[in-house]
Amino acid sequence: MAFTVVPLHNVSLTLGTRIPFGNDLVFQDTPAWVKEDRSFLKYLAEHDKQSVLDSKHAFVAEYEADSIGEPDPDHKPKDGEPQRTIQAAKTRLAILGNLAVWLRQPSSLCFTVSLHACRQIEKQPILQQSEVLEPLHYRPSERSHPLYCHPKDVKNPITVQHIVKAAELYPALRSIQEGSAVWVALRAIWAGLTSYASDIRYLWFWIALEALFGPEDSSELSHKLAERIAFFLADKSDDARDLFKMAKKCYGVRSKIVHGRWKYSPDIDQTMEDTEAIIRTAFRHVIEKPDLLPIFVSKKRDEYLADLVFSRTTIA
Repeated sequence: MAFTVVPLHNVSLTLGTRIPFGNDLVFQDTPAWVKEDRSFLKYLAEHDKQSVLDSKHAFVAEYEADSIGEPDPDHKPKDGEPQRTIQAAKTRLAILGNLAVWLRQPSSLCFTVSLHACRQIEKQPILQQSEVLEPLHYRPSERSHPLYCHPKDVKNPITVQHIVKAAELYPALRSIQEGSAVWVALRAIWAGLTSYASDIRYLWFWIALEALFGPEDSSELSHKLAERIAFFLADKSDDARDLFKMAKKCYGVRSKIVHGRWKYSPDIDQTMEDTEAIIRTAFRHVIEKPDLLPIFVSKKRDEYLADLVFSRTTIA
C-alpha cells in the first residue's frame, strides 16, 4: 500500500472535512503521521517543511504500490516521452484538483510539495520521497511553481461548498484527452497560474483561449476570437456586445506583449482580471456540459464555433 499526500496552503476548514475527488484523491485533514515523521521532513527546504507542519488539509491518494518509483500502469509513453512513475501521476492529479478549485473559486489555495509514502501491513506509513511541484508537461524533470492568484483574489475565502463544487468538476478535468485542444488549454491555464511575471502569465491565458476558440485558418484572428468568445458565453445580445469589446481590448494587450510593444502599466491588473474571468468561465462551460466537451476535443470544434456565430445576430 502506498500514499501520496499533498499538503495544501491557504485553506482552513472544519477539521474532519472529507471530500472525495473521484476515485483518485480525497480532500481531508493532513494526516498526523506526516507531521510526525520529522526524520524525513528535516531534509525538506525550510519553507516546504514549515508549510507541511502548518497545513490543516491535504489531497491524499491511497493506492497499490510496493515501492517508490514504480511505473504508472495507466501511462503509455509516446514519441520518446519518459515513463511516468505512479507517484508523479498522483502529483499530476493533485494539480487537477487544485485547478478545479481555482475554476470554482479563484484564491491563493495552492501546494508546493507532494510527499510519497509506503506502508507495510499494520504499520504506520513511512515517508520515502518528496516531489516538488512540476508542470503538466511531458518531461517531469522540469520544476514549476505554486499557483499564484490574481491580487484581487488573494483574500477570497474557500468554503466547504467550493471544495464540493470543485470535486464535481474534477472528473471532467480527469477525462480530457491529452493532445486535444482542451488539453492544450488546460496546460496553458496551469502554466499561466504558476507564472508570476504578469506579461508571461497573460500570454499563457491567451494561448488557452486561442486553443479553445481560435479559427483553423487563423484569418481575422482577433475579431473571430472575440466574436466566438462573446457568443459562446453570452445569452443576450447586449451581453455579447460587451464581452466582444472586452475580449478585443484584452487581445490587443496580448498582441502588444507578443510583438514587443508593451511596457508595464498598472492597467494590466484589470485586463488580467478580465482575461482570467473569461478563460475561467469559458473553460468551466466546456467541461461542465456533457455535450460540449466531446465537441471541443474533436475536429468538429471549429465548425461548431463558426455555426454558433452565424446562427446569432452579428455584432456591430
